[in-house]
Amino acid sequence: MNTSLYIATSGLNAYQKKLDTISNNMANAETVGFKRRESSFEENLAVSIENQKAVQHEFGRVTPNGIRLGFGTHVSSSQLALDQGAAKATDNPFDIMITGTGFFRVGNGDGTEVFYTRNGAFQQSPTGDGTYRLANADGRFLLDQTGSPVEIPNGVEFAVSGNGMVSSTNQQIAIVDFVNPQKLIGEGGNVYRFTGNADEVLVNTTSTIHQGYLEGSNVNLSKEITDMITTQRGFQFNSRSVSFADQMMGIANGIIRS
Repeated sequence: MNTSLYIATSGLNAYQKKLDTISNNMANAETVGFKRRESSFEENLAVSIENQKAVQHEFGRVTPNGIRLGFGTHVSSSQLALDQGAAKATDNPFDIMITGTGFFRVGNGDGTEVFYTRNGAFQQSPTGDGTYRLANADGRFLLDQTGSPVEIPNGVEFAVSGNGMVSSTNQQIAIVDFVNPQKLIGEGGNVYRFTGNADEVLVNTTSTIHQGYLEGSNVNLSKEITDMITTQRGFQFNSRSVSFADQMMGIANGIIRS
């Protein structure tokens, strides 16, 4: 009986987390450069290390040593889907998008904080010394390949070529890739922090930059709604399983009392 409750409860928790992921995807369907996440399930294994110290009692068992019982499921990962979002023309020279893989580098300008984003909506941020930088909505500066903020002289129009070269300076906007993009952790504001090693960050030389465009979200609302309905059905099924297991325990307790 208790095992039935554990299985159903783990299912409820897993489906709730998947619903949270779907809700976040749907809420960001119109967010520039947003990348949806997809949850995947994995079977639970209740591990009891060395809870049977008498080796002679282990003969004939069919499960690996240290594993007593497996029940239920959990969300094993929330994978970042990196397929390209639709291009949206804005005719704003400070809007840029990446066609292909990779991310922009943004940071605070002194190299102590570096983040990554597909959101290419930037705006002018005056420096006070005759130049301006490109900053996102959070105030983080667009960085070049050396890790320095992109700076343009005042009165000079910002123009960038497909390979990221800024026409008014000798700077090249950085586009980077990762050995394992799943190590990107969301930091809010549609930016990511990379949790891997520095040697896992690669310079991207194949993708191109388009000025006057923004990349839309890669969320497909039809798919998300379908997944939400399916997930809700699974949640309801596990909820009913909890109810049935509780009723069965009540019957068993009644029989014992009688």
